[in-house]
Amino acid sequence: MEQGFHILVTAGPTRTPIDDVRYWANIFTGNTGLQIALAMRDLGHVTLLTSNPDHLARFGPGGVDYDARLAVIPFVTFGDLDLALAKIVCSQSFTAVFMTAAVSDYQSAGAYCIENSRPIPGSNPPRFEWIVRDIQKSKIASDHAGIAFAGTRTPKLIDKFRREWNFRGLLCKFKLEAGISEEELKAKAQASRIHSQADVIVANTLEMVHGAHPAAYIIDAAGCLRVTRETLPEQLRDYLSRTLGR
Repeated sequence: MEQGFHILVTAGPTRTPIDDVRYWANIFTGNTGLQIALAMRDLGHVTLLTSNPDHLARFGPGGVDYDARLAVIPFVTFGDLDLALAKIVCSQSFTAVFMTAAVSDYQSAGAYCIENSRPIPGSNPPRFEWIVRDIQKSKIASDHAGIAFAGTRTPKLIDKFRREWNFRGLLCKFKLEAGISEEELKAKAQASRIHSQADVIVANTLEMVHGAHPAAYIIDAAGCLRVTRETLPEQLRDYLSRTLGR
């Protein structure tokens, strides 16, 4: 590309396999990430990594909205996204990254049948002792009275941009919280932005997402701006343009 920015946007949830036919995921669709990618085309070329099949159909070969300014790369699992980002960020020069994907915090580490569950007397909050049996198979049987899954924490992909992949462009992190006030959200988001060495963070609570007037905060070192979810893509496009002076 000779002119304009080269922008990377991730969108959609990662799916975590629990056997060969089932997975766990989250409720998010990636449509906000798609809208951000569409808005960013005004500034140059966009690469969209997405797990939403509708996005892939829309921009794939023969897609109704095919656009030479937008390239689409699919992913499904956490591992897919991790590998794709490592490859693309280390091999291409991006002006900015908008990491909107809803990435799994845990991956499955085994399935177990609960054979006995006993509360520990006097524990507060309540704790339990479980006797479990390993039932992990290609397809976990459906005849168990109760099952449990072990999970191991996944690394934070957003933290790899600066520390492993040597990305030096503008980095935008996204953060969702639940059950806290907006003032608490802003404080936590600022600390999270600094921890990940991100230039800017978009933060909201689950209550803000599902409320009567959906909104989010755009927060950087200079302060924060509350915007409606509807205008978020254009606000981020304008933020990038102002920040990088084009």
